Amino acid sequence: MAKWKEVSAYTGVEIEEDAPTNNAGSGAVSMPPDAMMGKKKKKKLLDARTKEYKAHQARLEASRKKRMEQRKSKFVEKVKESLNDFNRESFLTEDNLKVLRSIVQNKQNKPVKMKDGSMKVDLFTASAITKVYDAIQQKSNKEKFDRMLNGTKAQFMKIADFAFKSVKMK
Repeated sequence: MAKWKEVSAYTGVEIEEDAPTNNAGSGAVSMPPDAMMGKKKKKKLLDARTKEYKAHQARLEASRKKRMEQRKSKFVEKVKESLNDFNRESFLTEDNLKVLRSIVQNKQNKPVKMKDGSMKVDLFTASAITKVYDAIQQKSNKEKFDRMLNGTKAQFMKIADFAFKSVKMK
């Protein structure tokens, strides 16, 4: 079997090299050593004044329009319709008479929500208002009293003043 020796082409002297045969210091070598680097293609820059850019823009607009059409499904439209029909305000308002009765029952101050904000009501005021409400017999007067209870702060204060005048606490 023949043995080969590596010889310098210039001097003819035998070369003893411990370094690897590829040049890893240049940065052009990829691993594994037999892999070749591909050449990078230069990308064309799109100038807004060219025909290519206008064609590119038309493609972008078409794809955007297609995406928007796909988003508009029947399910989404039904959900939007049901949200528009849903009366959220009726669920947000709370009956202030129930809150006043819970104040009397628990003997603890609580905030009462009005159209123009909220205010804390104490036990004495709540018990006076509930006694007056229970004493009212005409349905029309009770409805008016309810509207004023759930109205503004000024209306609530009028009811409280009326309740203090009409209820005689022992």
